[in-house]
Amino acid sequence: MSSSGSLPWKISVSAMMAALVCVATVAFQVYIPETHGYFNIGEVAVYISAILFGPVVGGVAGGFGSALADIITGYGYYALGTFVIKGFEGLIVGFLSFYFRKFTSKMFWRTVILLFAFITSSLIFYVGSTYYSGLMELSLGFPYLGYHTFVIDIPWIFWAFPSAFLLIFLLYISFRVDVETSGSIVAALIGGSEMVLGYFLYEFYALSFGWAALAEVPFNICQMLVGIIVSIPVAKSVSKYFKFG
Repeated sequence: MSSSGSLPWKISVSAMMAALVCVATVAFQVYIPETHGYFNIGEVAVYISAILFGPVVGGVAGGFGSALADIITGYGYYALGTFVIKGFEGLIVGFLSFYFRKFTSKMFWRTVILLFAFITSSLIFYVGSTYYSGLMELSLGFPYLGYHTFVIDIPWIFWAFPSAFLLIFLLYISFRVDVETSGSIVAALIGGSEMVLGYFLYEFYALSFGWAALAEVPFNICQMLVGIIVSIPVAKSVSKYFKFG
């Protein structure tokens, strides 16, 4: 689209994608009592915005859309941190997904994805088996609107299954997807890692939750992975019919 570089076009698209991020974030939420935060699927819209339209739109949509969702749903104490963390996430994914198109080696991307696969799957198993084994409380719902709590017994071996699934899934991706898609996946993994680390630091220091902030790490990793699994094929399908950037 020839007008994609104009300022009015970018402002319009940024506003539209910020609204999409906000809607995706509030559409499905799981409350996390330890950090008074929530699991959501907003990463899907953040990654789509960044991959299709680049770092400016991705950053604006991720920051404003996600922070607005926090305010709307009663998580205002997260809004400032969310604005910075999700803004940088969209910026990183948008910049790297465009920059990585310069690298055309399948072996390079295969190695990078495999490295992320082993690191992420190992982290999920370690954190899950160490901090989420035994009797655990699962809460669903929203603060101030009420939520339901269930007590479940999670054996440590349970965490071998999601970590193995992630490892196998990323192994499959590393051998099946094309070079451009591989670059987008790695860009989303890097941006998502910034999101996971950013929220941990924000909760640890700014909200003074201390090591309880670890409770949200697996949920944020899942947010990142859901975002990648859904956004990559959607963005690829859309880009077949429209030329952005």
